[in-house]
Amino acid sequence: MTVKELIEQLQQLDPELHVFVRGYEGGYDDAGPATPPNDFALNFHDEWYYGDHEVADYYGIEEGKYTIVKGIVL
Repeated sequence: MTVKELIEQLQQLDPELHVFVRGYEGGYDDAGPATPPNDFALNFHDEWYYGDHEVADYYGIEEGKYTIVKGIVL
């Protein structure tokens, strides 16, 4: 999802709604402030227990095998 797509979806909602993110083992937490932009490798993880994508610098991932995009985390 891009920021543009997120803004379009959010503009259709009640601005007083709370925003949550999934908790580690279950439940939900308040969404925190967005992180600064970072490079992410798309479709990096295959394991079901990891999210699909990864911060490229964390593993020293470079463009080539994976698509690298700029992104933020809420």
